[in-house]
Amino acid sequence: MIPVNRIFLNENPEAKIALTAGSDPPFRAVEIGFGNGEFLEHVAMARPEGVFFGIEVSLHCAMKAVKRIQRSGCENVRILFGDARFLLGECFPPEWLHAVYMNFPCPWPKSRHAKRRVTYSGFADVLAGSLVNGGVFELLTDDRIYAEEVARVIPAHPALEIEEICLDPKRDIQTKYERKWREQGKDIFLLRFRKKIPYFSGRSKKGEQELHSVLERACPTFDGLQSLAEMEGGEHSCRWVFKDSYVSTSGVMLLETITSDDGFRQSFFIRIVPREEGCLVKIDALSRPFRTPSVVMAFERLVDHLRCEIT
Repeated sequence: MIPVNRIFLNENPEAKIALTAGSDPPFRAVEIGFGNGEFLEHVAMARPEGVFFGIEVSLHCAMKAVKRIQRSGCENVRILFGDARFLLGECFPPEWLHAVYMNFPCPWPKSRHAKRRVTYSGFADVLAGSLVNGGVFELLTDDRIYAEEVARVIPAHPALEIEEICLDPKRDIQTKYERKWREQGKDIFLLRFRKKIPYFSGRSKKGEQELHSVLERACPTFDGLQSLAEMEGGEHSCRWVFKDSYVSTSGVMLLETITSDDGFRQSFFIRIVPREEGCLVKIDALSRPFRTPSVVMAFERLVDHLRCEIT
C-alpha cells in the first residue's frame, strides 16, 4: 500500500521523491497545473496501484486539491507546490515517469511570457529525461494556435514523437474548464506524444551542491551588509539581486536575495553566523531555494565579497 497522501510545500525541493521502502509503484504519473484536482483525483482512483503527483504554482489551488483528495480517501496522490520546470527535472529520478498530463494550460500568448510555454526551449529536454521509454505526454487545450505550436515543437525533439491529435475527445472525466469551453461551443484538442528512444537529459548535480562556506575572518558589520542592498549580477537569463538585511540580538544576519532563471523567480535568505574564529555563510534552512545557476552565482558572489571587501 502506498503511504497516505502528503503535500510537499517547500520541503527540501532537491530531495528525490521518496515513496516506499520497497519497489516502485507499477505506474507513476504527474499532472502539471492541476487546478482544483478533479482530473488528478479521477486518474488516481482509477489506478489505485499507481502513484500520481500534482504540481501547481498556485497555493490556493494546491490547498483546494488537498482537501478534495482527503475527502475522496485517495492514498496514492502527492501534491507538490512549485514550478514544474524545476520540480519535474529535479525531484524525480531520471526516466521514471510513465505519463505527464497537462489539462488546459495557459497558452501565455504575450511574447514576454514565452518562457512559460511548454514549447519554450528546454522543456522538451526535461520531459524526455523524465519519461520512461514509451512514456506518454498528454496535453489538452481549447486554443487551436497553441495546439498547432505544441504539435510542431515537441516532436522536433529526437526522443519524442506525436502519436495522436484528437478533436473533441471523449473522456471519462471532464475538468471544470473543459465543461466551460464545451458549453461555449469551443473545439477541444487532445495531443498525445510518446517517448520513442532512451534519453538522458544531462541534468546537473546542482541540487546536491551544498551552499555553505566558512570564512576565516570576522563577520561583516550590519552596516557593511546593508551596503550590499541592490547589488546585482548574473548572466544571460540568470540574474540575482541582494535586497534588505536583518540582524538578531545574537549577531546572526540574514541577507534577502532574489534570483531569476529563465523567468523562474525565487526569494530566499542567506544566513551569516558568527563563530569563535570567523563566520559561517549558508542558505537559510527555512528558505530552501532550488540550487539554480543564479542561486549559486549569488551565493558565490556574496562569499567573494565577504572575503575581500567588507570590513
